[in-house]
Amino acid sequence: MHSSIRYALSISLALSLFSGCAPQPAPQKTVTIDSTLPTPTINGFIADITSIAFEWKPVSDPRVIGYYVYRNRPGSEDKKLERVATIDSRFATHYVDHDLKPGSEYQYRFATITKEGSESVASETMLVATQPMIAPVSFFQAVGNMPRSAKLLWRPHPNGKINGYIIERQNATDQKWSEIATISNRLNAEFIDRDLKDGQVYFYRIRATTFDELSTEPSEITKVVTKPLPPEIKNIVATNNLPRAITLTWEPSGISDLSHYNIYRSANPNGLFEYHAKLKTTNFTDTITEDGTFYFYKITAVDKDGLESSIPPVATQGSTLSKPQTPIAYEGRIVNKAVELQWKNNDPRTASYTVIKTTKKSWISRESVDINNISDTSFRDTEIKPDTTYLYEIMSVDKNGIRSLPTQAIELSYEAK
Repeated sequence: MHSSIRYALSISLALSLFSGCAPQPAPQKTVTIDSTLPTPTINGFIADITSIAFEWKPVSDPRVIGYYVYRNRPGSEDKKLERVATIDSRFATHYVDHDLKPGSEYQYRFATITKEGSESVASETMLVATQPMIAPVSFFQAVGNMPRSAKLLWRPHPNGKINGYIIERQNATDQKWSEIATISNRLNAEFIDRDLKDGQVYFYRIRATTFDELSTEPSEITKVVTKPLPPEIKNIVATNNLPRAITLTWEPSGISDLSHYNIYRSANPNGLFEYHAKLKTTNFTDTITEDGTFYFYKITAVDKDGLESSIPPVATQGSTLSKPQTPIAYEGRIVNKAVELQWKNNDPRTASYTVIKTTKKSWISRESVDINNISDTSFRDTEIKPDTTYLYEIMSVDKNGIRSLPTQAIELSYEAK
């Protein structure tokens, strides 16, 4: 009868633990090798990008309760194989090692184990390589000069393992990449990034993702500049010599896709400017019902995408033509049952005069009439009655029909004899 041979091999693994700067010895671990235990026979393996699957022949020895899996660490200075998994059933015939590095070579050995802690002679060392990572997206570009947005285009990845994409963005003033979107479905090939700043530079790149949540290396970087705002409107001029109107003119906007101009108006240069008018020409007449009224204006250009230029920081002042000056040296008296009025002109704009005649009919009743188109600086009124009080005021009138403020009223009357 063939005699069984059993031997034990002790392997001491020294680990350095650090406390401050002084190394402390680690406890030793002893591994017992039982050469009578069956060594696993590997049927084969399948390697993926970050995982490797193994299959071996079933083991019938009742002493076996499971398996140890040993593997090295690529890139490590320690070339020894370490135990990376314990399989707790001798009936198992498959094992998948996860979270491996793509495109890397690994060494594996398998051994059977008993409940006493002994293990068999290990299988032959197998050299297995994971598959390289899937290539990045090969074509990626952006469409710029869009209003507050950027359009990204790419060629759908040809690899069937890809199930989507990750879009990353970097601002020109920031060196940090940020994930801004996750795109599902390998065949998608477009994304529009919105709510961007006007006239800003952005950089983009894309990663393809697999069904098992792996991502490729990023694509080449593409640059986008969003559409700038129209330039600020220049050379705004407002009139101050028109009767009851203010005309605005300004330099045309240089943009090719101009939609219109917006005019904002305020009665105070530091007040709230409210939207006042929309037009396509570079002139505007603001009709106003008051004389000598001041308004302040700001004008913007709006393009066909709705982008509006900055509102000028300084407003342009305009005003309607002021009233003529009131006549001066105004005198009045009754001579031979007639009223005689005299005054002096106080404004070269004066074209004529208006006399306002008010008749006191009672202490609460009055009647006024305007006597217009007086060309001289005097006036004689013969249509008066005795024992009746009359009030007279004089106004200057310019060629536009704008009246001055009236003089102080002169009260005149005479008694019947």
